[in-house]
Amino acid sequence: MKNGTIKKFNKSDIAIDSKSKVIYIVFAVLKSICIVALFNTIYVSHSIIHQLKLLVLIDSILPMAAVDYKKHKIPNPFLIVSLVLCMVLYIAELVFSPSTVLDSLKDGVIGATVIGLFFLLISLVFKNSMGMGDIKLFALMGLYQGLWGAFNSVFFSLLVSFFLALGLLISKKKKRKDSISFGPSILLGTIIAIGLSGI
Repeated sequence: MKNGTIKKFNKSDIAIDSKSKVIYIVFAVLKSICIVALFNTIYVSHSIIHQLKLLVLIDSILPMAAVDYKKHKIPNPFLIVSLVLCMVLYIAELVFSPSTVLDSLKDGVIGATVIGLFFLLISLVFKNSMGMGDIKLFALMGLYQGLWGAFNSVFFSLLVSFFLALGLLISKKKKRKDSISFGPSILLGTIIAIGLSGI
């Protein structure tokens, strides 16, 4: 999304056909199975709350990526729901793991602030380089993952976006001035980052 203005949310923004629904559901199920398998094998040292945060984050990004792919925008209601879920998980951490919640929250706030401000500055310096929906999503990722977790996800998201854009240009499906939805790259980049690092 290249337009930084806030657009009114319409139900048509999330309407998908039957074929797309099947692909969406299959991808969501396979993704969840793979992430849960990783948490129960390689990253068993992570707390349940931490694992839930990452699983909820990916599940939150999935519909945003689907809408962004179709409409070139990330609706604010999706971001708000994801933010509320993140707050619920922090409350759960306060209840079940009070000794770690302050460090976790501090890391999350720092991650959201640093990542969010960085991309906001990028969008101001390089006009129309990134939409506000993408910037808000990056900040939200910082809140979920902390600074280094979000940094990893952003790095792989940019890497996926680069190769995706290159492939579309080579195949002539897109031209240099055409906009490319960033949401799908963020989804894939975050999955790769979590899969490789567990954060």
